[in-house]
Amino acid sequence: MTDLDELCPMCGKSNDKHSSEEQSRCSKKAIDLGIMRYCEFCGLTKPAKGMHDRCSKCDEKYPFSNH
Repeated sequence: MTDLDELCPMCGKSNDKHSSEEQSRCSKKAIDLGIMRYCEFCGLTKPAKGMHDRCSKCDEKYPFSNH
């Protein structure tokens, strides 16, 4: 199974069947629920781990927030 075959945890659709609008809506919902984190420095979205996390792209440390 490739990354494209994985199911979205928010809507259950296959990731390759998401439109860009659906993907954006699901990403925002995952960030709001604290499942994913968004780095305000570089824009990377990744799974949340712990109360403080470091961005793997720009190496900035940012706190858990779901707003």
